[in-house]
Amino acid sequence: MAPSDAAKPFDPFVFWVSASVTVLFILWSVAFPDSMTAAVNAVFGYTTIDWGWLYLLTAFLLVGGCFVLMGRTYGGIKLGRSEDRPEFSDFSWFAMLFGSAIAAGIVFWGPAEPAYHYMSPPPYFGGTAKTAAAGANAMTTSFFHWGLSAWAIYAMLTIPLAHACYTKGLPFKFSSAFYYVIGDRVHGIWGKVLDIFAVFATLGGLATTTGLVALQISSGLKFQYGIELGGGAAYIIIAVLTAIFTLAVYTGIDKGVKLVGDLNMYVFVGIWFFVLIFGPTLFLINLTTNAMGQYLYHFIPMSLFTAPGDEGNWLGSWTIFYWAWWMSWAPFVAIFIARISKGRTIRQTVAATLILPTIGDFLWYGVVGGAGIKFDVTETLNQHGLESAIFAIAQHLPLTGIVAVLLFFLIATFFLTSANSAAVALAMFVSGHENPGRNLRAFWGIALGAVAAVLAGTGGLKAIQTASIATAFPLIFLLLLVMYGTFRGLNRDLAGK
Repeated sequence: MAPSDAAKPFDPFVFWVSASVTVLFILWSVAFPDSMTAAVNAVFGYTTIDWGWLYLLTAFLLVGGCFVLMGRTYGGIKLGRSEDRPEFSDFSWFAMLFGSAIAAGIVFWGPAEPAYHYMSPPPYFGGTAKTAAAGANAMTTSFFHWGLSAWAIYAMLTIPLAHACYTKGLPFKFSSAFYYVIGDRVHGIWGKVLDIFAVFATLGGLATTTGLVALQISSGLKFQYGIELGGGAAYIIIAVLTAIFTLAVYTGIDKGVKLVGDLNMYVFVGIWFFVLIFGPTLFLINLTTNAMGQYLYHFIPMSLFTAPGDEGNWLGSWTIFYWAWWMSWAPFVAIFIARISKGRTIRQTVAATLILPTIGDFLWYGVVGGAGIKFDVTETLNQHGLESAIFAIAQHLPLTGIVAVLLFFLIATFFLTSANSAAVALAMFVSGHENPGRNLRAFWGIALGAVAAVLAGTGGLKAIQTASIATAFPLIFLLLLVMYGTFRGLNRDLAGK
C-alpha cells in the first residue's frame, strides 16, 4: 500500500461502489421483492445445474492442495518474519478461528441435517428411509458436507493472504491473496475489483447465516416457551442481533472476541458432553465411528458425485449450496484467520483450519445429530421446520430448561463471533488497514443486518440459500487461481527469487 493510501481511512472507489450497490440492492428488495426473488431463483438454477460439477471439482482439488501445503516442502514456512511470535495462546487462537468460521450454522444444521437425510435418503446412497442403513448414510452425508472439503476452502485462501500480508507487507485486503497471481497489479484496478467482489460475497454469506439464526431463535422461542413474535419475527431478531454485534464491533474486538470465543467453546464442549453422557451413549459412539469409516471410504466418489439421472436438484439444495456458502464466507474468514495467525507456520495454520475443525464437526454431528436420529425428531421437523431440531432433541434430555438456555446462548455467541469478524473484514476490504476505523466497522455491521433482513423477510430460507450461491459463483474460478498462485509464490520464495 502506498503511503498516501495508508493515510486514508478507506479506499474511496472500493467503499463507494460497494456501499452504493449494497444500498441499491436493499432498496430493490424492499420495493420490488417479487423481482428480486425471481432474479435470485434464476441465478440459483443456472449456477447449480449448469456449473454444479465445477463446484464439486474445485472443492476436491482444494483438499488435495491443502494436504500438499502441510507437507515437508511448504509446511515449515512461517507466516511472518523470523522474529514474529504468535499473538494468542493455542486454545484462544483455535476458539476464535473455529467460532468465526463455523458460526451458528453448526447448531442449526448439526441436529437438523442428519434427521432430514434419515427421513429422505440422499441420491448417492438411496435406500429406504428410517432404517439403520439410512441413519448411517445420513450421518456420512452430513460429515461430507462439514468435513475436509468445506474447511479446505478457508485454508487455501488463508495461506496466501497471511503470507503476503506478513512477509510482503501487503494490506489486509482480499486482493492481497492474488499477489502471487497478478503481482503488483493488486494495487491497481484489478485489486479494487477483487475487493469489491469480496464485499458482496461476504454480505451474501453472512446474510445467509443471519437469516438462519433468526429462523432458529424464532422457532426456539415458540417451541420451547410458546412465544410467538408474529410475522415480523425475523426482522425483530435480526435487528436485535445487528444492534449487538454493531455495538461490539464499534467499540473494538480484540478482548471481546477472545473472551466470547473462549466462553463459547467451553459451552459448546459442555453441551456435547452432556448429550453424549445423558443421551443414547453407545448408539452415538457406534454411529459416529461408523460414519467416519464410511466418510473415508466414500470421500472421493462423493466428492465427484453429480447425481446423474436425479430428476430434482438435490445437489443444488444441499452439496452445491454448502460449497457455495463456504466459498462466500471464505474472503472474510480467511482474512480473519490470517489476521490472528501471525507467527504460525503453514502446517500449523492449515492443520488448525482443516483437520481440527473437521474432527470437531464430526464429533458434534455424530453426537447431537445422532441423538436426533435416535430420538427420531423427523415429525417435529415436518411440523416446525428444520430450525426446530435442536430444541426437539433437548426435550428428550434431562434439565431441558437449562439446556435450552445454553443453546440460545450458543447460537447467539457463535453468530456474534462471526458477525464481528465479518464486519471487521469488510472494513479491511475497503480500507486495507489491519485495524480499520470504528465508523467504517459499524457501517458494515449495519449493512450486514439490512441485507439479511430483506432476504429473510422477502424470501425466507430459499432466498437466503440462493443469496450465498449467487454471490459465491465467481469464487470457484478465483479459488483455483489462488491455489495456483500460492504454490507459484511459495516456490519462488523457496528458490530465493
